[in-house]
Amino acid sequence: MSEKYYRNSVVEVDLNAVHRNYKAIHALHEDKTFIAVVKANAYGLGSTTVAEYLGARGVEFFAVATLDEAIELRMHGIKKKILVLGPIIPEDINKAIQHRVAITAPNLDWLQKAQSHVEDMDDKEVWIHIKVNSGMNRLGTADTGEIEKMIDIIERSAHLVYEGIYSHFSSADIDSDQNDKEYEKFKRITSSVRKPKYVHVQNSAGALRLDDDYCNAIRVGISLYGYYPSEYIREISKVDLAPSVALKTEVVDVHVLEKGEGNSYGLDYSATAGQKIATLPLGYADGFLRARTGYHVSLEDGTSCPVVGKVCMDYIMVQVPDAVEPGDIVDVIIPDRASEQSMEAYSDFVGTIPYESLCMLSRRLPRLYHGDAPVIVNNEVLK
Repeated sequence: MSEKYYRNSVVEVDLNAVHRNYKAIHALHEDKTFIAVVKANAYGLGSTTVAEYLGARGVEFFAVATLDEAIELRMHGIKKKILVLGPIIPEDINKAIQHRVAITAPNLDWLQKAQSHVEDMDDKEVWIHIKVNSGMNRLGTADTGEIEKMIDIIERSAHLVYEGIYSHFSSADIDSDQNDKEYEKFKRITSSVRKPKYVHVQNSAGALRLDDDYCNAIRVGISLYGYYPSEYIREISKVDLAPSVALKTEVVDVHVLEKGEGNSYGLDYSATAGQKIATLPLGYADGFLRARTGYHVSLEDGTSCPVVGKVCMDYIMVQVPDAVEPGDIVDVIIPDRASEQSMEAYSDFVGTIPYESLCMLSRRLPRLYHGDAPVIVNNEVLK
């Protein structure tokens, strides 16, 4: 991580907002273990910084998608419990043991292959969470006989520990009875086998909509960062989430176009007479998709300005008032759900969701973290 950066387009992350969201969601489930999901670089916010900040404020358990992500946290000094949600390559199980992380067993075949590769590491163990397929049909098994065999193998092993059993909802974010069906299936399957220390199924949507004591842990990702999994969940939720992300840039050049002149590749935008166009150093290489031509950014005084012409790899151009000059700050995303520059509006414009928009904010955008002073800077390009 470098604390130097030489760009005028940055992602700003409000770590205090992330912490407030953690406390608000955890308050709904005070007796449950809170598993903070920091996969995909904490949904683009920066996994090591987020994990360090939350770990210092009471979070004891994190989840990632891959073994590489877990090792990254360990290499940056994160000593809290980590669960890898995706099945690792069976031959890599000794790496999981070496780095003291919990892993997911999706089925009996995977478990047998992984166990066959376990080396004798004295008293070192690896914690296993069995994945139940309760209806999403992506990973896991719904066969209770298979699960019993998996538990037997784990419990007979000198290096495997049966620590968890879990599933993932397919439809928790929509107004449907499918979620109830999957939850009942999960409870039916898990209640017929030996229970481990952790039983969990509630993702962000499940944690915000479902109040039930059957599980003793929740896994929260997108809502930790201040965004609802869907509008339906926002409407029914008791929690007022605090958006945590802003995307800012600044004007680097301006041009006044005569009537009929175009700009950007293809010159397919046609200006009216004396129209001022500002160039911003932000493009699709930063995650600002080409399809966002027409999206509105905001000047510091609140003036809304449309993106005109094709989005380039490194630049966008916007139509601006005459007074705009190089150096003026421009807001692309702001942490205000009611704004036309909200993460939700930014996502809706291209028909996607905040999950994807966050993950697409590329590594070449420096992250500036506001929380404890001074501001923390993470520049992945210069790490």
